[in-house]
Amino acid sequence: MNFKTDKIILAVFLIISAALAFLPSFVKSEYLLRLIAVVILWIGLAGCWNMMSGYTGYIDFGPVVYFGIGSYVVAIAMTKYGIPFFPSLALAGLVSAITAFFIGIPTLRLKGAYFAIATFAFAEAMKQITLEFDRTFSVSFFQGSDGITLPISGYDNTFFFYCIFPVTFLVILAHYFIEHSKFGYGLKAIKEAETAAEISGVNTTLIKLRAYVTSAFFLGLFGAIEAYWITYITPSDVFNVQKTVQMVIMTLLGGMGTFLGPVVGAAFLTLISEALGTRFVEYYLIMIGAIIIVAILIMPSGIIGTLKIRKKLRFI
Repeated sequence: MNFKTDKIILAVFLIISAALAFLPSFVKSEYLLRLIAVVILWIGLAGCWNMMSGYTGYIDFGPVVYFGIGSYVVAIAMTKYGIPFFPSLALAGLVSAITAFFIGIPTLRLKGAYFAIATFAFAEAMKQITLEFDRTFSVSFFQGSDGITLPISGYDNTFFFYCIFPVTFLVILAHYFIEHSKFGYGLKAIKEAETAAEISGVNTTLIKLRAYVTSAFFLGLFGAIEAYWITYITPSDVFNVQKTVQMVIMTLLGGMGTFLGPVVGAAFLTLISEALGTRFVEYYLIMIGAIIIVAILIMPSGIIGTLKIRKKLRFI
């Protein structure tokens, strides 16, 4: 890919993003606007998973931890300390990133199934901590299984669209720069041959940690935004590993380690789930499962990955 092609792709992405920024002005249906916001939210979440796991090949089952931490930070900050939403939002991203830094240092030295198991165990541990902390220490902090009710925002879906959209924009923009930076080449080298990369002088642990912490920061922001949007959280909801599974499936459908993979996969799965869920309430999960299986069998590299192979569109 040459310099001119790079600029064209970036320009198209920025133009589409600019057009989407004005979308709420033209969408009058609250249902449709909410659906669009949900699609963009899942694009961002899938992008966060892809940022770390898609480019390095490290299968992470723990990103829901940082989503949950973000949810609880904003809930506790607003309800117990009276901090406004936007400072609480920034705090949620910061706490998630700091937690990821200290968790990532030991876990990112693990490889393969050991890393996947460790991250899954951490996710389950965080859920149990928030469930049992108050009862164990006789305090009222996480509220256990009762959950926390956040202040009613009074804002409509347009407000939350404009909260979610810029975060997702930054996540996808980060993918573009990963594709065209030394840092991104380091991540890809880890996926292809980590030992060889280490021998060549690449600090693989540091590169993985940077991707892990960056992903956690954005996940914390998404968790905080959703918590304020739905106004009620419980450990079983925000630390639900099914959220991680959905991120993984979306990325696999779109194409792991690609610029547009999370966008295509998340949009496809969210929209088809909505379409089938409203028409086939009892059977839509079976139908979605069948569609996912067929899609992966036909396109094992994902939609974007298959296009790259067939048409040599390396920039996506």
